[in-house]
Amino acid sequence: MYGYRELRVVHLEMTSRCNLACPQCARNVDGGFELPGLPLAELTLDDVRAIFPAELVARLRHIYLCGNYGDAMVARDTLAALRYFRDANPALALALHTNASGRADEWWAQLARLGVEVHFGIDGIEDTNHLYRRGADWQRVMRSARAFIGAGGRAHWCFIVFRHNEHQVEAARALGRELGFASFVAKRTYRFSGGDRLAVVDRDGAPAYWLELPAGAEWQNASLVQVRRAPPDLDTVPIACKVAERGSVYVSAEGLVFPCCHTAHLYTGGLRAEQLAALIAELPGGRDALDARRTPLAQIVDGPLFQRVFPERWSRPSIAAGRLAICAQVCGTVEKPAAPDGARDVL
Repeated sequence: MYGYRELRVVHLEMTSRCNLACPQCARNVDGGFELPGLPLAELTLDDVRAIFPAELVARLRHIYLCGNYGDAMVARDTLAALRYFRDANPALALALHTNASGRADEWWAQLARLGVEVHFGIDGIEDTNHLYRRGADWQRVMRSARAFIGAGGRAHWCFIVFRHNEHQVEAARALGRELGFASFVAKRTYRFSGGDRLAVVDRDGAPAYWLELPAGAEWQNASLVQVRRAPPDLDTVPIACKVAERGSVYVSAEGLVFPCCHTAHLYTGGLRAEQLAALIAELPGGRDALDARRTPLAQIVDGPLFQRVFPERWSRPSIAAGRLAICAQVCGTVEKPAAPDGARDVL
C-alpha cells in the first residue's frame, strides 16, 4: 500500500448525521428509520486540525466532504474546517457533496467565496426530488443553489436516475443550465443488486411506495447489467486497490481511518461488516489504533492495517479464508463495460 508521504487525496466525513432519509442510503433502513446501532458522531474544528496538520494539508491535492452516513451540510464546523484547509493550502481543490436542503443563504455564499465546489444531489424536479431525497424541501434546495451560484460558486447537479424521474432528465438539465450549474451528471445507479425495485417504508416499517430501476436502457448501469448476467468470482478475481493508485484515504465522522469509504461500512451488517470487525479486532489497540483523534494519521497509514493487513487479506485464497469481499467487489479487476454516452454532461 501507499505510505503517509504519498497521501494526496482525503475523503472526509464530517458527521454521521443527516436531515434526510434517502431509501438506499446506509444510514437508514429503506428510508423509514435510522439504522440501529449507528453512532451519531461529528468531527469538530479541533479534531480536524489535529488529524490534518497544516504541513499535510499544504501538500494535498484534493479534499472532498462526503461520507457513508452523513451530510457535511448539517455539521457545526464544516465551514470552519474548510476555511482551515483553504488557509493551509490556497491551491487545494475542495468539494462538498450535499442534499442542499438547509442552511442560510450566507452559508452557501461563504462556501463559494472559499472556492469550494459543490455537488448537489438533486434527483428530479419539484414533484419528484423528494421521492428519493426523503424530507428534502424543494424551495430550500433551489434557494441554496441560487445563493451558492450567485456568489460565484461552481456547482454540479448530480441526478440519480430512477423510473419515477427518468422522464425528467432533460427538464432538470435545462433547469440546471438556467440556474448556472457548471455541469449536469446523470447517474446510473448500481444500488439495485437485490432486485429491480425496493419498498420504501415509513417510520413503522410499513411499505409506503416503490423505488424502481429506470425502464430505459440508456439509464441502466452497465456494470450492474453485467454482474447480473455473469457475477464475478470473488474468490479469484485479482484485486487492484483504486485508492492506492491515487494516494487517497478515508476519515469517518468518528475519526476512524480506512483506505476508502467502502472499507469503512461498520454498521450495515452482513459479511462486509463482519469481516471489517474481525480485521479491526486483530489490531493492537483495536479501534483506537485507527482513531486519528488518538493516533497520528501518519502512524495509522504507515501502520499494520494499511501496510500488512489489507494486502495480506487480498492475497487469501477465498472469501471463506478471510479475503475481503468488499475489496473484491469494488476493486476486482474484471473487464467492465463502458458507460453509455451522456453519463456526464457539461452544460
